[in-house]
Amino acid sequence: MASPFRTHCLSFAFAALCLSAFAQPSLQRIAQPGQTGHAAAVRVADGALIFTPQVSAPDKTGARAQAEHALTLLATLLEAQGSGLTQIARLNVYAASDAAVPAIEAAIAARFASAPPAVTLVISPLAQPGALVAFDAIAASSKSPDTVQITPHGALMPAGGKIFISGQAERGTDLASATRLTMEKLLKSVEHFGLKKTDVVQLKAFVRPLSDHAAAAREIAASFGGAPVPPVIFVEWQSDLFTEIELVASARSLPPPAGDTISYTFLPWLTRSPRYCHITHIAAGTPLIFIGGINGVDGTEPRAQMKSIFERLGSVLFEAGSSYRNLAKATYYLADPKAQAVLGVIRGVYYDPTRPPAASAVRVPSLGHAGRAAHFDLIAVPVGK
Repeated sequence: MASPFRTHCLSFAFAALCLSAFAQPSLQRIAQPGQTGHAAAVRVADGALIFTPQVSAPDKTGARAQAEHALTLLATLLEAQGSGLTQIARLNVYAASDAAVPAIEAAIAARFASAPPAVTLVISPLAQPGALVAFDAIAASSKSPDTVQITPHGALMPAGGKIFISGQAERGTDLASATRLTMEKLLKSVEHFGLKKTDVVQLKAFVRPLSDHAAAAREIAASFGGAPVPPVIFVEWQSDLFTEIELVASARSLPPPAGDTISYTFLPWLTRSPRYCHITHIAAGTPLIFIGGINGVDGTEPRAQMKSIFERLGSVLFEAGSSYRNLAKATYYLADPKAQAVLGVIRGVYYDPTRPPAASAVRVPSLGHAGRAAHFDLIAVPVGK
């Protein structure tokens, strides 16, 4: 039997071959064995990134046709910003039902066979009536902007420093009031860090019910006070709160974190946790590592799935040149209520309490596959100084 060390080295050598095979000018991809069109991780050199809005094609009949047409529309958005489907690092997929997932995955496998992105798929009602699938993406761009540029095609983030803010949530009497209060606190966090509204490139809003998303969108737009509104991604969640919203912004104007490629900030007016920080700040020149949605063995109990997820995450981080101490952002999608309690315990085992990633934990009705309890979407940076 091969030793664990030998197995790990062989895994790393295989990853290196995959990185070479899927190399793009600014992207390196670690293949996901047995899953065409999906990468285990995509490493992106510091450069301009495009954050797209959600794209769907409800005018087409059937999940496969909708997925194919929506990906074509996504390609058009990216091309307008000096990018394309082959430059996607992260592809987020939102399916209206489990039944639509096989057709959607077939479309992804066909379109991304030679340049697989890190893929995250969750089940959620969709904003466009009749839509069976929606996509959004983060992709490398050949453009070289000096500041954030917001257009109907998405938000173009310049090369340089970046911040990720954990999901924040404020109680309200309805989705509109909760969104307004939450945006006030989020933008307070942005200003506390020395940035402006115009530095924001993406908001991801977990809301209930999604049928009221237009009210949340109006409150978000109002919070920007007439400034361009970056792409807002809506996902329905299951919670006693109406919304939680996370945020990404350019930190090009800020000095780098002291002595490291990434810093972990705890805001004074929020409760401190050893499981997540409130803001991560990534230094200019630091690559981002987008890790494909990681799940455990479907059908096993949540504790076993969570253990499997963290073991797989450790292997992917190693192969990508990172570690648990260099995670920048985590979104934990949980389809089993028992998974959340297990998540809280297991993070205490794997994370350094002084360096936990910015994070959101989101209950969703399903992850597209029977018996799947959890699915993780992560961003890391290479091991630094």
